[in-house]
Amino acid sequence: MTSILLALGVAACGEGNGSAPDEPVAAAQAAVTDEVLAELASIPGLTVVSENPSSIPGTRFFVLKFEQPVDHHDPDGPRFTQKIALLHRSFDAPTSFLTSGYAVNTRRVIEGEVAAMLQANQIYVEHRYYGESVPPGPTYEHLDIEQSASDHHRIVQALRPVYSGRWISGASSKGGMTSIYHRYYYPDDVDGTVAYVSPSTYSPSDPRYVTFIRQVGDPAIRAKLIAYQRALLTRREQIVPMMVAEMADWGLTYDIVGADRAFEFGVLEASFFYWQFCPAHFCEPHLPAPDASDEELLHFYIDYLGAPFNYDDETINVYYGPYFYQSATQLGHPRFDEAPLQDLLRYPGQDQAKNLTPVPVTIPFDYGLMARIEARTWVRGERMLFIYGENDPWSTNPFNARAKNDAFRYIVPDGHHGVGIEDLPEDERLHATSRIFDWADVPFDPALARTAAPLVPEVEEDEGPAARFRLPLR
Repeated sequence: MTSILLALGVAACGEGNGSAPDEPVAAAQAAVTDEVLAELASIPGLTVVSENPSSIPGTRFFVLKFEQPVDHHDPDGPRFTQKIALLHRSFDAPTSFLTSGYAVNTRRVIEGEVAAMLQANQIYVEHRYYGESVPPGPTYEHLDIEQSASDHHRIVQALRPVYSGRWISGASSKGGMTSIYHRYYYPDDVDGTVAYVSPSTYSPSDPRYVTFIRQVGDPAIRAKLIAYQRALLTRREQIVPMMVAEMADWGLTYDIVGADRAFEFGVLEASFFYWQFCPAHFCEPHLPAPDASDEELLHFYIDYLGAPFNYDDETINVYYGPYFYQSATQLGHPRFDEAPLQDLLRYPGQDQAKNLTPVPVTIPFDYGLMARIEARTWVRGERMLFIYGENDPWSTNPFNARAKNDAFRYIVPDGHHGVGIEDLPEDERLHATSRIFDWADVPFDPALARTAAPLVPEVEEDEGPAARFRLPLR
């Protein structure tokens, strides 16, 4: 296998314009390429699937597969392969260990904020049971946070001897949650963690989200949202067929949940989506009045809130099915505010994760697990940053941190679910950045600290609204 990889590496050294480089330059390039591929090939259980073009200067982009036990309590049992996107700079550079909570897009380079600011390598791991990293069998028997943390532990053990610099883990939303759980089970695997917009939810219908939605933002906007939701439900007989027809243009159907029920769930969650996705004062001018046309009501429902893209068959079977299962068994799920819409609802109490899974949920919810993780993170969580958006409903119950653990929490004023360190007020931004540089053992120059890049959503420009709203956490 090594010889095949080395040949691939030498072939990759060409200029791409038909002209041959000088012999000393070509030899140097080949040597570097051979070293990278040879080192990767030497890691037990790791396979280089391909090397893809990288748009980021000084980097190379590899798609990897890593062999994992389906059940880490039975290491000699069945196996599956887990996809990894590797952005390589140098074996000696720091490494950003991105723990995706979902599938990983390898069609193009996705560079996170930490990798950009540190000029680090980036190891981006697909979550088990998502994308191409699916164990055999029709059920989600081994989809739990301990198994996932053990996946990440084995990857760190395998790759850290090769990538010898400091490691900083973390990601956004469910990926950030995954990084926190990894530290809960394996606190010493990495040198620091940066978790963005990562909630701690206590039950499969957590009422604290209702309290948040009733208090967030401007009261006038909250009132307009309720009026908008009621207008949608009042005119559902006209609007649901319009929604179904428009979604059919995207190839989306609603056989699992049913179009009417999917529509109602989307309306019920409209206020949640609004505060999650919309930057402050961006969407409000476009929010239709109750007497707007059916077309205007539906346009905002689809294009600004992305509401129909959470309950279609493809979403449940391909994208969010495992997430809903995890939410129904361990991660928890919000309760949505039905009170202002009660007289117009046909499916009250049904918008729960257990009703949105592609396989039946046969195990009870693990009450107390998230509270235990939250408590231990507060007491023992060292070298951790938590970044939240003030208006983001997923900030309802943020993780806490203690300075004596070199751990800190920041909240971006008026921030939504896409916030990063770059969005913090200047003093907090510099403080957070300085902690990351310190953990990574990289000299920190405040004058150069704006090299940080914002997080980039995993959406191709030609994928349209369906992809835009298939972002963590929903």
